[in-house]
Amino acid sequence: MRSKYIEANEVEELRDHTTREAFLPLWVSLETGLRVGDVVRIRRANVKEDGIHYRAQKTQKNGIAKISAELRQALPKKGKWLFPSPYKPGEHITRQAVWARIKAAANRAGLDPNGISPHTMRKVFAVELYRDKGFKAVQEALQHNNAATTEIYSFADWSTGDNAELPLKRRDMQLLVKMVIEALGDSYSLKPESKKRASGTTRSGAGGGKGRSC
Repeated sequence: MRSKYIEANEVEELRDHTTREAFLPLWVSLETGLRVGDVVRIRRANVKEDGIHYRAQKTQKNGIAKISAELRQALPKKGKWLFPSPYKPGEHITRQAVWARIKAAANRAGLDPNGISPHTMRKVFAVELYRDKGFKAVQEALQHNNAATTEIYSFADWSTGDNAELPLKRRDMQLLVKMVIEALGDSYSLKPESKKRASGTTRSGAGGGKGRSC
């Protein structure tokens, strides 16, 4: 099932219904937008002064994700991995382990677990970043080549969350047009309005016939 966006209060419910250790990988994804597969592979040495240095598995692109002072303080200070496996010494936890943790937290919090997954944190990150800095910032942070993919994340709250229940208004249409133009990029320009006048006037034929009204 596709992951869904959840509201800030629901994120806090998840946080309140799991341990600090179990929520840490989700917290990293929430602040950085990193995919859970990249989060679990973060080495402690990759946490530097300017942020978390990473190489995304899916895109094979390098990046630096900034984190808050509070999150930095909460991260482990010893060991090879930020999130070591409790069962396999020397290895990191798996994506499946993080998935199981968030599902368990959702159930304990009384939230509908359908659609809530580690990838939910990436969508929450995208929505908040879009509201703060706009479409291009989201596309860059999530390392998307295709703007249509970024649109799915930037407007995830239009499918689920409080905004999904709101009626569509004229200002929403303006936002949609703006989003489309941003997604098309700098190479796109609106065509100037045609200067030709619509031919709705009455014309007389050579034989003096009557014009037809439209």
